Amino acid sequence: MSKSLTLSLLFASILLAQAPYHRAFYQHQLSKVQQMSCKPIVLIGDSLTHRHHFNSIDASNFGIDGDTTDGVLARLSQTKEAKTIVLMIGVNDILMNVPMAAIQRNYEKIFAQVTSEQELIILSLLPVIDDPQTKTINRNILTLNSWLQEKAKQYNRQFIDLYPLFSDGKGLKEAYSLDGIHLSISAYQVWEKQLKQLLSLQ
Repeated sequence: MSKSLTLSLLFASILLAQAPYHRAFYQHQLSKVQQMSCKPIVLIGDSLTHRHHFNSIDASNFGIDGDTTDGVLARLSQTKEAKTIVLMIGVNDILMNVPMAAIQRNYEKIFAQVTSEQELIILSLLPVIDDPQTKTINRNILTLNSWLQEKAKQYNRQFIDLYPLFSDGKGLKEAYSLDGIHLSISAYQVWEKQLKQLLSLQ
C-alpha cells in the first residue's frame, strides 16, 4: 500500500470517528461489550485491542473501535470483577486533538477507580506511520507515554513500553501497518508474545 493511500485512510479514520453514524456504531459495540462476561483478565481499549482475538490468552476483550479515554472511563465499572486489567487507550484522543491535559485527567480518574486489589497494566500507545503530517501525532504519543510511565510509578502500577517494538525509529513499521494506525497480523503476534510473557502464560 502506498504511503499516500495509507495517510488518506489514516485521516479518514479521524473524520469517521467524529461522524454521527460512527457514534451509532459505537453505541452498538458498547451494547455488545456490556453483555460480555468479565473474566479474571480483561483487555480494554480501542480498535487496536478490539481487532485482535488474543486466542492464546483467556481474557475478556472489551476493546471498542473508536474509543477514547472518556469512553473507557465511562465503562470502567464493567471491569470491577477482573483481577487483571490490561489497558491501552488514548490514540483516538490524540487524533481528534483532545488537549493533553484532558487525556491526562481521564487517566488520573482511571487510576483512581481501579481498586488496590486489582492489577492494572498500562500499555504504551503505539506509533502511527511517519510522515510530515503525522510527526506531531507521534510526538504527542511519546509525550503521553512518558507521562504514563511516571504516573504508573506514582500509583504503583505496571507500565509496559511497546512503542520501541513497533517503531522504525520515526513511526510505525510498515510491516506492522494496515492503514497507518491499525495493525497487521505480524504486529499482533509481537503484542501477544509480550503480553503472554507479562502475564506468565508461557
